[in-house]
Amino acid sequence: MKFTLSWLKRHLETNASLEEIGNALTSLGLEVEGIEDRAAVYAPFKVAYVESAEKHPDADRLKVCMVKTADHGMLQVVCGAPNARAGMKAVFAPEGSVIPANGMILKKGNIRGVESNGMMVSMAEMGLSEDHDGIIEAPTTSEIGTPLAAIYGLDDPVIEISLTPNRVDCAGVRGIARDLAAKGLGTLKPLADAPVKGSYASPTKVSLKDEQGCPLFIGRTVKGVKNGPSPEWLQNLLKGVGLRPISALVDVTNFLSLDLCRPLHVYDADKLKGNIYAGTSKGGEELEALNDKTYTLPEGCVTINDDSGVLGLGGVVGGTSTGCTDATTNVFIEAAYFDPMRIAKTGRSLSIESDARYRFERGIDPAFTGAGIEIATALILEICGGEASDVVVAGSVPPCSKTIEFDPAFTEKLTGLAVPTDAQEKILRDLGFDVKGKTVTVPSWRGDIWAVETDGRADLAEEILRVTGFDALPSTSVRASDSIPGAPETDLLTRTRKSRLTLTTRGFSECVTWSFMNKERAKLFGSNDNAALAIANPISTEIDQMRPSLLPGLIEAAAKNAARGFLTWPCVKSALSSAAPSRKIRRS
Repeated sequence: MKFTLSWLKRHLETNASLEEIGNALTSLGLEVEGIEDRAAVYAPFKVAYVESAEKHPDADRLKVCMVKTADHGMLQVVCGAPNARAGMKAVFAPEGSVIPANGMILKKGNIRGVESNGMMVSMAEMGLSEDHDGIIEAPTTSEIGTPLAAIYGLDDPVIEISLTPNRVDCAGVRGIARDLAAKGLGTLKPLADAPVKGSYASPTKVSLKDEQGCPLFIGRTVKGVKNGPSPEWLQNLLKGVGLRPISALVDVTNFLSLDLCRPLHVYDADKLKGNIYAGTSKGGEELEALNDKTYTLPEGCVTINDDSGVLGLGGVVGGTSTGCTDATTNVFIEAAYFDPMRIAKTGRSLSIESDARYRFERGIDPAFTGAGIEIATALILEICGGEASDVVVAGSVPPCSKTIEFDPAFTEKLTGLAVPTDAQEKILRDLGFDVKGKTVTVPSWRGDIWAVETDGRADLAEEILRVTGFDALPSTSVRASDSIPGAPETDLLTRTRKSRLTLTTRGFSECVTWSFMNKERAKLFGSNDNAALAIANPISTEIDQMRPSLLPGLIEAAAKNAARGFLTWPCVKSALSSAAPSRKIRRS
């Protein structure tokens, strides 16, 4: 999960430093994989002014430029870019700086007899795109010395965390902000989710033909939209985490998936044939997906359909037949809740990886489905314009809550950490739990607690410990005399131990061998191609069958001992012959 610092601050009011945030995330169990401060990487590269650009005396394609910089004064730079010219503002890389794309350290050079100090860089050299046809042309309004990072929004640190499968609530930036607020690093900002009043009935209706796979399906039509590039703030957020902006409608769905852990889908309403329903694949249907691949569906997938057939795989990937383009003017927004197990099974069977599947198969917040479509509608109306219909609903929100007995003393009993009762209550409330006296109600976004068949007290203790900090746990010595109880011994174990001891004192040796052996060797000892002895998934071809008797293992052990000089081979043959006179012993 990646997010930028500015994105986090859309939800969290905080003055904490980047280092404090990183430490708090790891302490909360949201382990930080890395923090990329691109402003530091691009710090040496700043806007400079090209005062003159004359033809190189010994090269037709090179120019000798006099460049005015903020930190190094006037410098002479030899440049081969076709767009290098007097009067432009470019991005200058000084001597000693490291080029991000290739790691080259710039040095003062001499190009065909002309001294060159530093260089003016292209987007490709900065690792920002594949464009290397010319140098970067900074905006004419940019002041000399303006950092490159400030011009292109690269001064926003990117944080990447590793999520455990149970914490899907933190697959959205708001969930991460909630945890940090509970940790004491700021205040969680309120979420604006005011309903959008529809002005007409949606011409497209929804229904369910697979209520187990899709318990809840909500939709609405928005007509008169103008699709196109999304606004700069939205593009910068998506670019910051490595996503390519596509169009305003698609960018809104990607944004809400990452921001609020609420995947949605938007259809071109004019391409729909009749109404939409959630159904089940019968097997053999073809789907041309938005990831530019065509899939033959197995039986049992949750599908979204209209009268023409399958439009997409619910909670996994949409289809191209109803995809939005720049020409789209009427859209239908889908917000649904899908069964996590069904989504995981579909994704695995077709080997499809998508942001939607990642979240749905872990169990997103069912109760947030209605609020999600309202937020999406408001964003689309703000960015693309249009007029929204009433919301159409099929199904209902599945059970997604749980009441747990709250015993503050249990936290210390289980963890050994004493936390005051009022502090425990505050932590739980900050995490979204409803605390009333001796009961706690789990919020709908914490499926890792309400979906588990336990009494939940240990889960509450874990939440309190997680936010308080595992480093606050008291150290306990394990050297106490009663810390390791004596192991009880059964009658059978006693008899076995005494038998081994008796045999050992009489000169016997115990031999423990594999229960498996090679199939070809097993034939020599009477396996007779017995299929029941074959191992379905052997860990090695050398042990791919159950042994038909103890003898082959003993022979192999004796042979290895003889090879190492612990036994002489005549002794081995004599011992084995006396043990099995009817067998022909082969030396292998």
